[in-house]
Amino acid sequence: MATKSEKGQEKKGQEHHRGPDKGEAYGVAAVTQALAGIDFPASKEDILEQARGHEEIHWTKDRTIDLRSLLDQTDQDDFESMPELVEVISETVREEEPV
Repeated sequence: MATKSEKGQEKKGQEHHRGPDKGEAYGVAAVTQALAGIDFPASKEDILEQARGHEEIHWTKDRTIDLRSLLDQTDQDDFESMPELVEVISETVREEEPV
């Protein structure tokens, strides 16, 4: 017997995915979308390779950040997990914001 979710997928005739479509997310969600599928631990180089073509991240509706620039500002070369990477990016963005 199909679950409610499976029935909805069958009805729509398309595969279901979580979250907004690529390019429609902001902040942390946009970072995780740009890096979907990356394996951790990962180096800065691994991260930038995975993000190739998506280095410009929509942090807010009115603000775009450059992933390469943010990673270059950190003193960290390797990241153990997505949550760790997102925390470092978030802290770096906060430090850049005008007071």
